[in-house]
Amino acid sequence: MKPICIHHVGLAALAGALTSCSHPAIAPSPSSTLPSVPPPPAIAGLVAKISEIQNLPVFVRLLEATQEQPAKEGMGLHVGDTIRTQGQALAQVDLVNGLAFRIGGDAVLTLKPDNRLNLTSGDMITWVQPGKKIPTEIVTPAAVAGIRGTTVFVQIPKDPNEGTLFFAWEGLVAVHLPGQKEEVLLKTAEEVRIKPGEHDIQQIRKRVRRLSRAEWRQKRQTDRLLHHFKKAKMPTLSIINQIKPGQISLTSLVPTTQDLQTEQTRLLREADDRVKQGERNLQQARTRVEQLKQLEQNKAQQVDRALHSFE
Repeated sequence: MKPICIHHVGLAALAGALTSCSHPAIAPSPSSTLPSVPPPPAIAGLVAKISEIQNLPVFVRLLEATQEQPAKEGMGLHVGDTIRTQGQALAQVDLVNGLAFRIGGDAVLTLKPDNRLNLTSGDMITWVQPGKKIPTEIVTPAAVAGIRGTTVFVQIPKDPNEGTLFFAWEGLVAVHLPGQKEEVLLKTAEEVRIKPGEHDIQQIRKRVRRLSRAEWRQKRQTDRLLHHFKKAKMPTLSIINQIKPGQISLTSLVPTTQDLQTEQTRLLREADDRVKQGERNLQQARTRVEQLKQLEQNKAQQVDRALHSFE
């Protein structure tokens, strides 16, 4: 219906009529401000994305699902979802907050609230983007590894009696036993194995081992989780390639009292080993001299007997 303008009406009606004549309704443009629309349920709770898969199979089980489904690159993950690799398969998952991890070796990992990553089997390397501090826990049946701005490797063997391996690729990793507050601190290139049910943190501290330079160099060059990805990036890899065993960061290497004591113990052990080796060498030399003396005596006796036979 066309708007109608009436000339013999009151002022209020006339104003309304003029308004309806001169300002017809206009649909809002796409740039107009519209009420926000919540995202679809499938996207609303996404906390991570599978950024790369190397080899198959890799599976995902959604929080409320009873069965797994094949994982795909680009697939989003929610809190409560579980990702699993099988055989030689590898996968990288990037969280929206800057945390990321790679898994392999028949790994099973579940995303939990508050940046907790529950690993129940397999191999895993986890890192935080450089410059960010994201309190994160890697929960295993044997112990819990806490990371902030660092890169850590965790391996749960098929035989639990071998012990779960915790290894610091760079930075500082704090490992504690379930229900305990005391921690074992691992610096770059340090590792420790912990068996389920262990409770003596002091004994675990004594087992911390730092890789030698040669071991460190070989491990960096051959590790599958470091080098078998083609598209997904690992921003801390450049740090790992430069940092030295025992360092916490590239900028400083300040030895602690414990570091000095450990180094002193190592040097004393090496010196003691050299002394023992020298003693063994000396004893072997003395034994050889005695053997030579006995050989000379035997020869002299043979000569004497030969001379007496001619007489």
